[in-house]
Amino acid sequence: MKGITGYWKTVLLPIVLTASSCVAVIDEPPRREVVVVEAERHGPPPWAPAHGWRRKHEAYHYYPVIQVYYYPAARKYYWLEAGQWKIGVRLPSHYVIEEHRALVVELDDEPHKHHHKIKAQYPPDYFERGKGKGKGS
Repeated sequence: MKGITGYWKTVLLPIVLTASSCVAVIDEPPRREVVVVEAERHGPPPWAPAHGWRRKHEAYHYYPVIQVYYYPAARKYYWLEAGQWKIGVRLPSHYVIEEHRALVVELDDEPHKHHHKIKAQYPPDYFERGKGKGKGS
């Protein structure tokens, strides 16, 4: 090393040699595209018993006094108006929901298709006759 003498040879030479031999290798794995698929159905499979989540979210809540159904999974109400079944996220204002007077009804189809059977089993005076004890009875 011409031009560098004494002290600088012992200090600079090791630094220069060390710095020139350092090579950083960054090995990145190939990027993968992540696709998230959300199923419309949540909770356990349909054949599993209706305990917990499925009973709370996939069963209908039936209010026999006013003959209204509520489906929590879709957040929809079903009610009879002038002989026609209506479906909506809100009930008309003349309907008053009494949470303690609800029954949990498990159905594989929309409730109005089975209303005649459900109404026979749980008539509008169901709670007045002392048979119903409230939600989930």
